[in-house]
Amino acid sequence: MRLRLSWLVFLLLPLLTGAESAEGRGAATKRQTLAKRLSTRIKKARLKPGQYSIVVMTRGAHPMVNYTAGGTTALVPASAAKVLTAASALDHLGTGYVFRTMLSARGKLSADGVLDGDLVLHGSGDPNISGRFHDGDPMAVPAKLARQVFAAGIRRVTGAVVLDEGPFDRAYVHPEWSAADKRRWYGAPVGGLAFNDGCVDVALKAGRAGTRPALSLPAGVGPWRVKNSVKTVGAARTAAGGRWIDDGRTLEVHGRLPPGGRASFHVPVPDPALFFGGALLQALKTQNVRVGGSLRHARDRADKKPGRVVALHESDLPSALAVMNTRSQNVYASLLFKLAGAHVTGEATWASGQEAVRAMLERRHINDGGSTQMRDGSGLSPHNKVSAGVLAQVLHALGQDVLRGPVLYDSLPVSGVSGTLRKRLREKGVKGRVHAKTGTLNDTRARALAGYVDGPRPGTGKVFAILLNGPGASHAVIDDLVREICR
Repeated sequence: MRLRLSWLVFLLLPLLTGAESAEGRGAATKRQTLAKRLSTRIKKARLKPGQYSIVVMTRGAHPMVNYTAGGTTALVPASAAKVLTAASALDHLGTGYVFRTMLSARGKLSADGVLDGDLVLHGSGDPNISGRFHDGDPMAVPAKLARQVFAAGIRRVTGAVVLDEGPFDRAYVHPEWSAADKRRWYGAPVGGLAFNDGCVDVALKAGRAGTRPALSLPAGVGPWRVKNSVKTVGAARTAAGGRWIDDGRTLEVHGRLPPGGRASFHVPVPDPALFFGGALLQALKTQNVRVGGSLRHARDRADKKPGRVVALHESDLPSALAVMNTRSQNVYASLLFKLAGAHVTGEATWASGQEAVRAMLERRHINDGGSTQMRDGSGLSPHNKVSAGVLAQVLHALGQDVLRGPVLYDSLPVSGVSGTLRKRLREKGVKGRVHAKTGTLNDTRARALAGYVDGPRPGTGKVFAILLNGPGASHAVIDDLVREICR
């Protein structure tokens, strides 16, 4: 308890007193001028108190807060919330966590390859099942599972393919996401059986005027119809998209293309488990494995009971974190958020994900006074709230963790090099030095950046968190502040 209190007093006292600079007596002039330079930038941007939360501190075993302005003000973090999701996943799951997606056979298998029973597809919330790690082929993992089923001697299944989503509930989208968000790839549904980022990929290629463009769906589809309503019109501007009609039973692809035109886009599916199941059925058919029954969700816990394992696919947590943070992939974040919640409460829900974040903060002895609100893990909800002080402390605590720290650090975008920072902070002396999570949420005019600035030696430099909300919030302002930190 003594260690816990000293940690809190050391880090939070400067924030609570509202001091601009928390350096001790005799601090270097460079540190004193950093505070002045950052304050000048904030005034120049005409940001008002309550619209910003900023903390800069040193890395290392004995951290010192260099600068704080509104450091305890909880603001909308946008995708910078993924820092807390990553920390929660690393704390509760561990760096060696492995996702396992299995197919098991329930029933008797005859000598001629007839399974008198069901195949059960058991999900673990693995976000990596797409073409991302398989040369762009979204069907690679379903095809792998189907080949293993064939190798196990199964040629026909008399029963169903049963969909077991493990501890995940079926609240696939968060109630606080807007209707517009849910129509975009970044608002795709979240379930224990995740496939192709929860989106149907659609590719169109138009021929001559008056004909229907050729329609291609690289990933298998679920138990729904696809209706091609796209027209090829001379001199038309390319405008095509997808929408669900007939109460989600039909995907209609609509719009216009000019002759010879092309278009591609992603449409979130209504049910991610049925989407995965549909891809698996297609892959089984390709392997000449026939399924006589239906594709259905597990009815209850007993219906999830596994039989003999006949196929298995595995992937690792560090790979998932790298995609989540570098690409700011929301489906990954929400899956990890819920999965961490399952390790705390036994159920993978939006509410348990928040409990997991709270448990991580308590484990790391970070007392936020209850101000942190993590609703969805991705930062898409406008009701997520966190302060720069909390984000900076989490980043520092993980940075001092010899197991988890390098995984988090390596997962972050790098200034001028990778991910969502590839086109930002590319100047000499800044490029390659900033490893940080970006954040953008237009509905609430939220902009954020939180991470590390490398010093001259490994483990040195700065930890920082910058949150801006409201008028005047921009990536340009944040980048100006980061350039000052890099000086």
